[in-house]
Amino acid sequence: MIFVAYSRQDKKWLDELCTMAAPLKKYGGLRPYSDKDIKPGQDWRPEIDKFLGEAAVAVLLVSRHFLASKFIMEVELPAILKARKARRLEVIWVLVSHCLWKESDLEPIQAVSDTSISLEDMSAGKQSGTLKAVCEQIKAVMETPVLDPALAGRSVAQRMQDLKLLARPAIRRVEVFIRADNSGDWYHQGGIPAGGKTCTCWFGTDKTPAGKGYHIIAMTTKSHVPHQGGKATKPLPNFIKLAREVRVIRRK
Repeated sequence: MIFVAYSRQDKKWLDELCTMAAPLKKYGGLRPYSDKDIKPGQDWRPEIDKFLGEAAVAVLLVSRHFLASKFIMEVELPAILKARKARRLEVIWVLVSHCLWKESDLEPIQAVSDTSISLEDMSAGKQSGTLKAVCEQIKAVMETPVLDPALAGRSVAQRMQDLKLLARPAIRRVEVFIRADNSGDWYHQGGIPAGGKTCTCWFGTDKTPAGKGYHIIAMTTKSHVPHQGGKATKPLPNFIKLAREVRVIRRK
């Protein structure tokens, strides 16, 4: 799911983005959210947490109205940045109108396009090109598997049944490989089907000493990787998208 944060005054740009992003519906579609969606008496924090918990990407339409919104700056943006740090929520933002964005918490996050010119100031052709770039970045994020950051440094047994590997459900089948410290050999563990997060993994043998490290990678490929019969996969298959590597620690 793709979470979109915007000010109600910038609905024109939301509509333009939704039109450009229509082919991305296969990834769960865009879920716009602004202060106009808050109903009187509604407890909005659980709603935002729910949406962000399901989202792989947060797209921000940044403008003077965006920065002037108390709801966005005090509730929505802090929740987005918290999810970015906690579970690697991808944040993509585009400058809709010139504003003091450098005075906000967005300053260290690179925009998808040159911030010397805003969408408002672009020609129609350049506006379409910029919105296309946003959508292409969304697509790249959605198709890249993300290993659960909670795995880093985790203690694991020899066999981990249905180990939760992915931070978000796979969009397409993901192939999983493991190698030991000081080894260049990767061993295929199997695949995670679309919609899944888990895979049964093996870390060494019953003679492996406690404290030995193992590295995990996950990738999408053009075709399924066949069963390797316990042999190392040499060479690794050509991948479409590759997750960042995570290291775990073997226990007895």
